[in-house]
Amino acid sequence: LVFDPVTDLESGREVLRRRPGMQSRVLQDYTLPWGTVVVQCIGGHHSDAELRDGVLMAAIGRPAVRSCTGIPAPPRFTTWMHEFLAQGGMNAKAVELCDVVSGMFALFEATSAGVTVLTDHMGFRPVFVSKDAAGRTLGIGTHLESLAAATGQSREIDPVSVAELFVHNHITFPYTTRRSILELDPGSVSFIPPHGTNNQTRSLWTPTEPERFPDESSIRRDLADALREAGTDLTRGCEKVGVLLSGGIDSRAVLHVIPPEKCITALTYVTKENRETRVASEVARTAGVDHLLVRRGADYFPTLVERGLALTGMEFRGNCHGLCLADNNLCDRFDIIVGGQNSDTLLKDHFMPFAKRHRLKPQSLTKRLKQLIQGKSPPPTPNHGHTTGRDVLESELTPDIRRQVRARREARLAEVQRVRPTTADEWHRFWPYSRLDDAAHSLGNARLGMIDTLFAHRALFEVSRRFDPALRVQGRVTDSVYISLIGPLGQITNANTGLPANATQKQIEAKKRTERRARQSRPDEQDWNAVESSWVNPVAMQKHSPQWIAMRERLAGSVASEFLSDVLVRGGKRVLDAYQDDLPWTSNHIAMQLAIWLDSLLAEDKPLEGEGTDIVRA
Repeated sequence: LVFDPVTDLESGREVLRRRPGMQSRVLQDYTLPWGTVVVQCIGGHHSDAELRDGVLMAAIGRPAVRSCTGIPAPPRFTTWMHEFLAQGGMNAKAVELCDVVSGMFALFEATSAGVTVLTDHMGFRPVFVSKDAAGRTLGIGTHLESLAAATGQSREIDPVSVAELFVHNHITFPYTTRRSILELDPGSVSFIPPHGTNNQTRSLWTPTEPERFPDESSIRRDLADALREAGTDLTRGCEKVGVLLSGGIDSRAVLHVIPPEKCITALTYVTKENRETRVASEVARTAGVDHLLVRRGADYFPTLVERGLALTGMEFRGNCHGLCLADNNLCDRFDIIVGGQNSDTLLKDHFMPFAKRHRLKPQSLTKRLKQLIQGKSPPPTPNHGHTTGRDVLESELTPDIRRQVRARREARLAEVQRVRPTTADEWHRFWPYSRLDDAAHSLGNARLGMIDTLFAHRALFEVSRRFDPALRVQGRVTDSVYISLIGPLGQITNANTGLPANATQKQIEAKKRTERRARQSRPDEQDWNAVESSWVNPVAMQKHSPQWIAMRERLAGSVASEFLSDVLVRGGKRVLDAYQDDLPWTSNHIAMQLAIWLDSLLAEDKPLEGEGTDIVRA
């Protein structure tokens, strides 16, 4: 959405059209007194817009009306919005609407007076606002690259955000890669007048930490109920349901809570058939559902750095794991495809600092006796490749940039601590969800079609809000709930560990140590697809794939190298010329992604390449 006079609306449209998997998606223009709204529809009855009597309702993503409200699933969501908001409009009924709707979405009401935006509770679907130097709003969008193109701000790059991406793989909320574009608050309603400088935002929901965490039995009961509610709500009005089935436990829980009367097909990504595909096939067979292997070519991952960037933009590492769904023409084959992303983030200890995890970890009697005799051992520290250990990489930044990165991160942590005093050290990494370093997986999927994650349902993140950190350590309570729900599916090997699903933590840790020693004893591997999961060996890929070697040669001496030299102590040339063994693979990956992006934007006489947005306001 861009307010008149439009700077370059056609550039924004072109960015939308060129995104991988989106070329066939129709662009719809709606003209209002102050400008134009462009919506790219991805199919289904949720992601659409409807103009009625001068009022435009647009639903981006896949909002779900919760069954507990007693409201039937609407056949067309925007028609339902018109009727729901008929008395008073979105601003007046925002609290009521916020309580009714769940999922990954952004809802818009555009009238002659301006635009009202309702963001989803956790910020799964970000909404960005672009302003000029005087603070006047130029446009609003749900995909930053096309919004920047439409408002003429593609080259207004924020070096502090670039530095954060290199170190942390995400940018502190509400900043973005562009100096004049910020993200709206999650769980909020905002009114934005044309060319206004005083946008009005009200917070409607925050993940407030309870004064006292519920006990284990309460959490177990609430989690089981929330899983069932989410499975029912996400598939309301759907007949053909795809479920993303890996070889782990979480996706089995997702499969189990989809109502059995639905026509269910389990989908498993595969580059090389391996332990995960064998386990997933056994799970699907035991569950009595069809199973489809979603094939990917041997060079799928080496090309993903450019394709992921083109789909999601430069706000995080663009590992859009599910682009193979579009490659196999599966996005429109199902009424909905449901995955289990965010289970580890919300319900386990994925973002818990190592020292805290060590302190809360249950200790056996043997270990307690050993500590009494020998004294407590120091807690383990994460290496710089772990998501909780990347702070040490800030030393790679030039002094002034490093100072600004630390200042903005400390300020945001203090804001989150006011909402989550006990768990701010975790929640500031994924609230809003758009700031999660792996958000490209579920957000990339959601852009391709009616693809959702069960854990974007409100019932589940409400459970996570009240989940005692001690009960999340090693996922012991969550995994136990999953296994208790899935019955026979829990007896099948867990492909993530190669052990029975009910293996003890001691057995799992012993197996990890054995596999780690085996990896260390092997010479430098070159087959990046020789893994037992649907992922990849990223180090082997970045070092040896012809595509990455060609990208390095292409970017040698580019303007991207100069820009990165202003941010990185070691300089842009060094980090682009060769894989840096003293840096984690994530930083090597983001450096290449940054270089591709910077080169496309800053090189003279070169057109803007492959970025896009879901909704551009003009």
